[in-house]
Amino acid sequence: MDVYLSSDQLDLRRDVRAFLDREYPPERILQMEQDEEYPDDFYRECAKRGWTAMAVPKAYGGSDGSVLDLCVFVEEVGRTSISLSTLYITGTIFGSHALDICGSKEQAAQYLPGIVSGEKRFALAMSEPVAGSDFAGMQTKAERVDGGWRIEGVKGPISGAERAEVIIAAARTANFPGQSRQKGISLFLVENNPGAPTPGLRFEPKRYAAMKALMVNEVHFEGVVVPDTAMLGPEDEGWMNLARLMDPERLANAAQTIGVAQAAIDSGVEYANNREQYGQPISRYQAVSHPLAEAEAEVAAARLLVYAAAHKRDVEGPCPKEASMAKMLANNVAARATSAALQCAGARGYERDSHFMRRVLEVRGCELGGGTSQIQRNIIARFMGM
Repeated sequence: MDVYLSSDQLDLRRDVRAFLDREYPPERILQMEQDEEYPDDFYRECAKRGWTAMAVPKAYGGSDGSVLDLCVFVEEVGRTSISLSTLYITGTIFGSHALDICGSKEQAAQYLPGIVSGEKRFALAMSEPVAGSDFAGMQTKAERVDGGWRIEGVKGPISGAERAEVIIAAARTANFPGQSRQKGISLFLVENNPGAPTPGLRFEPKRYAAMKALMVNEVHFEGVVVPDTAMLGPEDEGWMNLARLMDPERLANAAQTIGVAQAAIDSGVEYANNREQYGQPISRYQAVSHPLAEAEAEVAAARLLVYAAAHKRDVEGPCPKEASMAKMLANNVAARATSAALQCAGARGYERDSHFMRRVLEVRGCELGGGTSQIQRNIIARFMGM
């Protein structure tokens, strides 16, 4: 089923799996989530092994990896922990692709080598408490001041913001009556020193049912001043640049979700083969085996769609319809697969610290991030001419 993968990508998958099995066994993931332990060591190891370099062009010290490379990587990491895979997506993919799409040469030279070395982690501040799916309804504003811009507003929920060295923040810089509401939004590179935040930058932790190891925050911009050189891309055209960034984010989201689903299925099969009732393993009963078999087929189909969309993005460029189809299908299939695995484990799967329950919650979070399934359907329908 790996028809889209090269031998190098298969080697990458094996290397990542060997590393995670050795360094992040299930008991460590459980403890990490219970303790809400931010996985600094994982990010450092990714840098040492050259994995943070995948999304960065060779001109800046990276390995110029493809979107398909990134999907293979985050799928395998997602099989172990959504906290780890989301840290990688936010820390490297957001920054590297944003700088590649709309950054200046000076901005790329300033930040991209830091992604390669692991010294720079990014976060993307798009959503707001009052403007989630209605992105153009944002209330965060940036006003001109001498030599730069003053940003006022609240962003959230934002994954990994408190530990990021750079936050890509979207803010309204102008209004154009009679034109699209998306026009007049600009992007800014806001530097943050974890432990000693930029003046006016305040983080409010938000607690969620899953992904506890990766800090999620509301980010308060209270008169944060950035220089003119911090603007990312043309003024008032931030929406268009963000739209171009969405393909890699949505495909990475889909890939990590497939990883979570596959891990749930594998755990369900292992449990069913070892759990005995009425004198035989419960895997012998079709009521147990058939839902897992159906989930296996659905996950395989969704994986192929993710890989095909990533390949199209690498070869042909932006593919919003295919990226949305991949994310929607992966999220929905993963929800069914994790639910089937939990049902197989019964009450043990429903325990608070169960890996079955953790994975159910993880895929629900994936469905909400990067645009909900309803938003993906809107995008698909629009490209169908509806």
